[in-house]
Amino acid sequence: MTTGPEITAPPTEPAPTGHARALATVWFTLFLDLVSFGIVIPVLPFYAKDTGASEGLIALLATAYSAAQFVMSPVLGRLSDRHGRRPVMLISIAGSTLAMLTLGFAQALWMLFLSRTISGVCNANVSTAHAYVADRVPPHQRARYMGMMGTAVGLGFIVGPSLGGLLARPDWPQFPFFVGAGLSLLNFLMAVLWLPESHRPRALAGPPPPRPSLLAVARDPAFWSGQIGVMVAIYFGFFCAFAAMEATFALFTEACFGWGEQETGKFFAFVGTIIVLFQGVIVGRSVATIGERRSLALGLTMSATGFTLLSVSPAWPWVLLGGFFIAGGNGLIMPSMSALVSRNSTSDNQGINAGFAQSAGALGRIAGPMIAGVLFELIGPRAPMGSSAVLVVLVCLMVILRVHEARPEPGR
Repeated sequence: MTTGPEITAPPTEPAPTGHARALATVWFTLFLDLVSFGIVIPVLPFYAKDTGASEGLIALLATAYSAAQFVMSPVLGRLSDRHGRRPVMLISIAGSTLAMLTLGFAQALWMLFLSRTISGVCNANVSTAHAYVADRVPPHQRARYMGMMGTAVGLGFIVGPSLGGLLARPDWPQFPFFVGAGLSLLNFLMAVLWLPESHRPRALAGPPPPRPSLLAVARDPAFWSGQIGVMVAIYFGFFCAFAAMEATFALFTEACFGWGEQETGKFFAFVGTIIVLFQGVIVGRSVATIGERRSLALGLTMSATGFTLLSVSPAWPWVLLGGFFIAGGNGLIMPSMSALVSRNSTSDNQGINAGFAQSAGALGRIAGPMIAGVLFELIGPRAPMGSSAVLVVLVCLMVILRVHEARPEPGR
C-alpha cells in the first residue's frame, strides 16, 4: 500500500545506440564474472598449496565464494531496487577488480579466502544484471534477451578455465589473476561510459512506505506459497543437481572410463559450446512457440535425460550424448527461469526477487557437491548422476504443477 498518489515522469525510450551499448556492457559484465570464476580453476589449487593449504582448505575456497554469493545476492538486489542498478553494478565490477588484485598479491592463505569472498560478493550482481535487462526489455522479449545474456555465461564457462591454463607460468603464477584484474578494469570503464541507469524508484507524494527486511520477507509464508517462492525452490533444486554432477564428474569418468584432465576439460568445453548455442539461438524460438513455462519444463526434461544417460553409460559416447542433453537443457532452463522470475515481479522488486533466486542457486552449489561426495563414497561413482536425474525430475514436476506465467498486478 502506498501513502499517496504516485508522481511519475513520462517514460523515455533510450536511443538505439545507447540501448545496445548498455546491454553489451551488461553482457560483458556477466561474461567476465564467469571468466574470473573460471580463470582461477586450473591455477588456484597449486597457488594455494604454495601457501601451505591442505586439500580440504582448498575445497573450502570454493565454498567461501558460493557462501558469499548466497548471502549477498538478495542484499544487492534490494539495494538496486532502492538506489538504482547502475551504482550497484559499478561497485560490483570495481570489487571484482579488487578481488583479482588481492589474489595476485596474496602472500598468505587468509588473503586467498578474502579474495574468493570478495569475488562471491561481487558475483552476486548477477541478480542486478538480470533486473537491469528486465527494466529495459518488454516482458514478451525477456526470455530471448535473458538467453543472449546466458551466452555470456556459456562463453565465460569455456574461456575462463582455458585462459587460466594458457596464461599459467611457473615463474609467475599470479599472471592469470592480473590479467583478470585488467579485464575487470576494462569492464568498469565500459560501465562508467555506457551503462545508464535503467531503474529509478517511483516518487511518492508522501513519505515512502516501510519495506520489510530481507529476513522478514524470507520468513513470510506468503512469499514461499507464491510464484517467487516456487521459483526460488526451483533454482535451488536445479543448481543442487547440476553442481553435484559438476563436482564429481572428473572422479566419475576417471573411475569408469579412465579419463584424465584433458578429456574432462574437452568435455566441459563441449558442454559450454552447446549451452551457448541453445541460449543464443534456440531459447528465443522455443519461448516464442511454447512460452517460458513449457520451455523450462522441456529443459528440465532434457537435463534429467542427460543425467540418466551418464548414470547408466556403458561407454564414452554415451557420456557425450548425456552431456549434450544436459547442456541443451541448461541452455533452455536458465533464461526461462530468469524470465519467469521477472514476469512475476514488479518494477520495485525485480532486484530483490532476482537476488533471492540467485541466492538459492548459490546455496544449491554449496549443497550439491556435499551430497554428491557422500553418495560417491558410500554408493559408487554413478550415484551422484542418478541422484541428479531424480532431483531434476522432481523439479520438473514442480514446474508443471506450480508455475504459471501470469504477471501480478503492479500493486502486489
